[in-house]
Amino acid sequence: MSARTSLSSLCGRVLSTRAAACVLLQALLMCLALHASAAEQEKPAELVLGNRTIHVFRTSLGAFSAAERAEGARHRFAHALDNAGDGEVTVKPIDSGFQVELDGKPIFNVLPGDARELAGETAEALAKKSSRLLQTTWREQREQGDPRATLFSVLRVAAAAAILAGMLVGIFKFMGYAGNAINTHLARRVKTLSASGLSARTGSVFLSLASRSYLFIAWLLSLFGIFLFLIFALEQFAHTRAIGEQLAETMQNLSGQMLQSVGAAIPGVFVAIVIFMLTWVVAQLLREFANLLASGRVRFGALNAHTGPTTMRLAGISLWLFALAMAFPYLPGAQTEAFKGLSVVVGIMVSIGASGIIGQIASGMILTYTRALLVGEYVRIQEHEGTVTELGLFVTRLRTGLGEEIALPNALVLANVTRNFSRAAQGCSFVFDTSVTIGYDTPWRQVHAMLMEAAKPIAEIATDPAPVVAQTALADFYVAYKLAVYVKAESPAVRARVASDLHASIQDVFNRHGVQIMSPHYMLDPAIAKTVPESQWYTAPAAADARLPRG
Repeated sequence: MSARTSLSSLCGRVLSTRAAACVLLQALLMCLALHASAAEQEKPAELVLGNRTIHVFRTSLGAFSAAERAEGARHRFAHALDNAGDGEVTVKPIDSGFQVELDGKPIFNVLPGDARELAGETAEALAKKSSRLLQTTWREQREQGDPRATLFSVLRVAAAAAILAGMLVGIFKFMGYAGNAINTHLARRVKTLSASGLSARTGSVFLSLASRSYLFIAWLLSLFGIFLFLIFALEQFAHTRAIGEQLAETMQNLSGQMLQSVGAAIPGVFVAIVIFMLTWVVAQLLREFANLLASGRVRFGALNAHTGPTTMRLAGISLWLFALAMAFPYLPGAQTEAFKGLSVVVGIMVSIGASGIIGQIASGMILTYTRALLVGEYVRIQEHEGTVTELGLFVTRLRTGLGEEIALPNALVLANVTRNFSRAAQGCSFVFDTSVTIGYDTPWRQVHAMLMEAAKPIAEIATDPAPVVAQTALADFYVAYKLAVYVKAESPAVRARVASDLHASIQDVFNRHGVQIMSPHYMLDPAIAKTVPESQWYTAPAAADARLPRG
């Protein structure tokens, strides 16, 4: 019996707990609904009459929400327009705030809750402002129903359009006449400048810039006139007068902000100009020092005529980058989010696109500081051969014997084998070698002698050190011989002529001695040796050339 009683009491406590939880949940839901209803009631509502915002209701009045107050004011204003009246607007203090009346009839009330105290607003100031806007709106509504007022507005807009058209034509004609006159005067001044001066070379660019400046000014004045006409035209009609006033106010605020921004940016621009001017002075000093190093008149440690110009060029680039980083915070708009975002995008683009450029610069620095190449040396890189004329940050330039200029990327030069012919022997400009292949039936001593004989008639080939002949390969069908000579010349054109003369001399000597040259391919012995007798060396239309060696 006691167990049954305990079980019953336990079930009763459980049921009472569930009931209490249900009651608590219902109360919570009711609170949330009331809170949502209160939030909905407190939502601001605007009273818009004739494209004008007369007042913003932000609080309820008794059982009427802000939206209901705005709707009631709209109906009362429409009813007041239907009645003949003078449109006199008054503000009357009441217990709850201020009452705005039109021809003695209440339109709406301005309550203290409608004012934003943190923004410095008061109910009285809002009521006076709303009364002025209500008075203007009433007059505009009356004007919309007056055909004579609309006709006069159209006539004023038409007259303004005619004046605008004449102004636009006058602006472009005047700017065209003034531009032609000034360009004619500038053209005369440019002609009087020295032909070698920078101003003379950029005179045409300056004249083109001046012409486009006149056109830009003409379009700027025209657009300003069109904007003023648009404001004037909108303000002539009651339906669009509020829009015109908003445009005028926006233009005025924008002009004020621009003037304030310009005034605030002047100190920063001044600091940036000072930074760039100091950088320019230091850059000029570095340039003068680089010229002294390049001329060989000054040597400063590891900086000489070879490494000095490149080092000073890198120092100049680093200097300008440092100056840009120092001046960046002082540039106008540098602290804006748009400028920061643009700088990030540009930085990413430069980082992605400059990877190859950085590689070329690094390769150029390695070539320069390892002294792998020197200006004036004769080298061969892959199939390109010529005198080094420039070791730049990005490319290495060669001048061939035929007068061609070859620009090779520094990364390509560094990644390939470079044959430097100017360092083969002390005191000689460069070394030159050529190869022939002769059959095994020709004594090698005879081939050596014929190659040495072919080098003697060439005046530019040095005798000290003497030419050298080496057998470089014993192939399947022939022996490969290489003749290396030293040429006393610095011009790539002389090297090209020496190469041509030496090849011609080799042919003459081998033909004279009846030895067949097996180059470039040899398959089998021909029935008749492939040689040219000396009697046929000048077969027509060939003529004797004194420059070529003769027996």
